[in-house]
Amino acid sequence: MDETQPSPLLTDLTELEQQVVSAARRGESAKPSTPMAVEGLAVTADPDLRVRAELLRDLVRGLHGDLDPRGIRVEGVRIVGKLDLDHITAVTGLSLRQCALLDGILCRDADFHYLQLDYCLLTHLHADGLRTNATLNMRGATIVGANEDGAIRLPGAHIRGQLGLDRATVINTAGPALHADGLRADSNVFMRDATISGAGELGAIRLLGAHVGGSLELDQGTTITNSTGPALVAERMRADMGLLMRDATFSGAGELGAIRLLGAHIGNSLELDRATVTNATGPALHAERLRADTNLFMRDATISGAGKLGAIRLLGAHIGGQALLSVSRVDNSSGPLLVLHEVQIAGLLLFPPAVVCAAGRQEVSRHRCPDSDRTITAHGLTYTSLQEISWRQWLHLLVHHTIAYRPQPFQQLAATERAAGHDNNAREVLIAQQQDLRRRAPRALGNRLALGRHALWGWLGRYGYRAHRLVIALAVVLAFAAGLSLVAGHVTTRPGHQAAERVPPATAKPDATGTPCTPVELIGLGIDRGLPLGATGLRARCDLDTATRWGQTFTVILWVLQALLWGLATLAIAAYTGLVRKPA
Repeated sequence: MDETQPSPLLTDLTELEQQVVSAARRGESAKPSTPMAVEGLAVTADPDLRVRAELLRDLVRGLHGDLDPRGIRVEGVRIVGKLDLDHITAVTGLSLRQCALLDGILCRDADFHYLQLDYCLLTHLHADGLRTNATLNMRGATIVGANEDGAIRLPGAHIRGQLGLDRATVINTAGPALHADGLRADSNVFMRDATISGAGELGAIRLLGAHVGGSLELDQGTTITNSTGPALVAERMRADMGLLMRDATFSGAGELGAIRLLGAHIGNSLELDRATVTNATGPALHAERLRADTNLFMRDATISGAGKLGAIRLLGAHIGGQALLSVSRVDNSSGPLLVLHEVQIAGLLLFPPAVVCAAGRQEVSRHRCPDSDRTITAHGLTYTSLQEISWRQWLHLLVHHTIAYRPQPFQQLAATERAAGHDNNAREVLIAQQQDLRRRAPRALGNRLALGRHALWGWLGRYGYRAHRLVIALAVVLAFAAGLSLVAGHVTTRPGHQAAERVPPATAKPDATGTPCTPVELIGLGIDRGLPLGATGLRARCDLDTATRWGQTFTVILWVLQALLWGLATLAIAAYTGLVRKPA
């Protein structure tokens, strides 16, 4: 039979519908003779531009004879009625291009070779459980509706090729724009240069538990908005080849966050370069327990959030490579800018200080930083090295821009400096840690006496990290003891006697005049009295006269100095052996 002639099965079809069937048999694209813009197709009553939805359903089921394996291709028509493809197993693929489907498409639990809706205008696509052997493309499509279940529904769908929404416009005023919980796409998911707007707490784009075998790309100018909930919900999502959100704009609302990536697993890099993420009532990026196998990039991003959860919340995240947090600006008027506690970074952390402290200050002083209301949390954060921020600047952030004292961030910074061979820097960090402990967590040290001891220990020995100060203090006290003894040798207690003088022989008369000690003997007496261990033996020749009040006074003072020398010597030995360098 000549395929150019209508078969008996086509006798009840319009001329355009007959052309569609004939073109499907030849594997060609069926086009109307009078082309019209897709917006015009939405309102046209021209029968030469209208194809019934029932015809397309029958075609993909193979009810109009054998079809070319290249698929059914229709362009520039209005599909009249709801295109109901639920539960069918298509004998070939379906491509609709620049078509208007005002009653939407249903293809729930359907099985297709491929499905393409490029540059089409429709109210909804509900394709729960859809299976395609190749692609599902909606490039340049416009999907506008008001459906609580979602404008595009793909829960549990399995796309064995790529899912394409490049340059698409998807708007839903009553629910998600794209609802795709449990979606499985074996290749890439593209939403580049797309405009997507949804409503409600389910999110504008919902990919809960989805698995993308390639990369998920929401970049190149994509705009995703939701004024009553998250812009992107991708909890427990897995993207094997990366998640790219470069040059994109995300605007969400609520405590759930604008972008939700809780428990997500990114097989390659997560990139937010030059992105703008805004949430006036909650986190901008909420990514607890996120796992990125390689890098996390936020270069030149603008992030604005609100609330105690933080603008960028990465609690418990694991970054397998580098974390480049060089955002151009991050704001939170009512909470921390970044929540980085328990974050594990296998490589370097690039963190310009101006992200938090506008002046990038390097000093660590007792005075409050003018930008101290801009805070981060970093306890449990680990990394191998710092870049674009000096150790002093990072220390400034820990002291002046963290919410509360935590020991681990100081220990991590000290370990990093020590690993780089900068032992002196590490000691400075640990000294600052003890000072911050006393300043912000005094109760951890005990009562006022304990605080006093801690302060004295810091002043004398810098908490054991500057042991030479103890040695100097030891020498100063010993010199004071020697000087005190020298003074005692010149204090008259009674006529002819001094507080320190030669020890008289046993045969000397009680009223005999005393013999003054030489300066060397007096200095030796002070050292002898002050030394915790050992003796010079000079006291057998020159000693204090403890029978007089002045002699008793000098003796008591030297006992106190001896006790102080004992303490200083003990601390010096402990400091040199590292016994008191315990993290607090």
